[in-house]
Amino acid sequence: MWPWLHKYPWMRRSLVFVLLLVPLVMYWEIRRSGFGYTTWLILALPVIWTAISLVSTIYGSGIFVLALLFFLYANLRELNGAPRLNLWFQWFILASGWGVLGLYKYRLHHEERTHREYLSSVEERLVLAREQYKTDLVITISNQKKMQKYFLLNRVSRVFGSQLELSKLMDMVIKELRDVIGAERGRFMAAYVPPDGQTPLIRSVPGGITAEAVLEDQFGLWATQHRTTLLVGDVQKDFRFRLDTTNAEVRSLMIAPMLAEGGRVAGLVRAESIYPGMFTADDARLITILADLTSAAAENARLYQWTQELSITDGLTRIYLRRFFNQRLEEEISRFQEFHAPFTLIILDLDHFKRINDRLGHLGGDQVLMQLSDLLRDEARVTDILCRFGGEEFALLLPYTPSQSGMVMAERIRLHIAQRQFQVLQEEITITVSIGVAGCPEHAQTADGIISEADQALYLAKREGRNRAILANARRRL
Repeated sequence: MWPWLHKYPWMRRSLVFVLLLVPLVMYWEIRRSGFGYTTWLILALPVIWTAISLVSTIYGSGIFVLALLFFLYANLRELNGAPRLNLWFQWFILASGWGVLGLYKYRLHHEERTHREYLSSVEERLVLAREQYKTDLVITISNQKKMQKYFLLNRVSRVFGSQLELSKLMDMVIKELRDVIGAERGRFMAAYVPPDGQTPLIRSVPGGITAEAVLEDQFGLWATQHRTTLLVGDVQKDFRFRLDTTNAEVRSLMIAPMLAEGGRVAGLVRAESIYPGMFTADDARLITILADLTSAAAENARLYQWTQELSITDGLTRIYLRRFFNQRLEEEISRFQEFHAPFTLIILDLDHFKRINDRLGHLGGDQVLMQLSDLLRDEARVTDILCRFGGEEFALLLPYTPSQSGMVMAERIRLHIAQRQFQVLQEEITITVSIGVAGCPEHAQTADGIISEADQALYLAKREGRNRAILANARRRL
């Protein structure tokens, strides 16, 4: 009925004690005074007192009210002709009630204070727990992002290791750089500089970036010179760099050098933003790892490409060997069979090359072959395939070219060779070539057939006096 009676057991015990004490006192009074109207009224008083006490106890003063009613009862006994109780006993009852009330209020105040302190400590712990939860959540999210990035780097290392073509590798570098750092945070660039002085490979997102913008501005030069990662939170506040030479659109950046064997800087991996403070130290560590992976993968791809070129390239003239030429010739035959695309084969041979070797030696003959291969490389188009067909024989495969157009090109090559002065061992000499030309599908539609037709035209050019170009089957000079 009253939950607080269950919450405070001492109050429940006090009420039970009072309810037991009052009937005993009343029993003693009735025995002395006898029964009467007033006696029944007095017998009803404990019930009234108890009800009033229980109600008043809700407000914390029930025991004192009970004592006060008992004091009044002691004085009302005169109405029934009974003698009054001892005054000292009455004051004892009042003092006891007052003392019990004071004890109750003290305990109540103590419990309230303890309760407030407990609630305060609970609130403080909740605040601390909430702050700790926020901190742990931030740390957890940060660690998850770091783990995702490092898992991504692990995947990148495997992907890079399997890519052995430099151009495709650089495309992958830009893609993975955006994924690792975040595509929304700026623009990304990567530049690889081959050790043999070839043109640097540049990739960027968005495009349109030159090699000078990546490698030769003050930031790229700083990273190359110090061979360490550069992280700039705000270029306008960094005392290491001059503002008058800084791109106004760049506010923050980071650059990691690709360090090859021997400490050589093989290129740069770079990220820029138009906003200051866009990149953190964690980003700098990630881009450094990515640059190291790129450097190792690029070196592997370069060495692989070099070994592949050695296997299909003539070491003297630096043009393709016949093995690679035969492969490409089969591809052209397949393209013709599928798409009916014509092509022309040109085979040329130096006239009287043995005389050059006899007069100038094999070193002089090698110089002639090297200069002749350079001239043929300059004459060939980008899509043409040039190879060393034999000792002093060269072959030129012209895709998507009919035989008549091939004859025009063959005659132009013959004239350029005949008119050129070759510098051999501090001596200028002139040479001539004989050329045989055959086309697909006019003269043959198989690899062996087209080679045989071009060879026969070449031998006919030799028999007819050399220094001429002959078209297969036509048996005539242009």
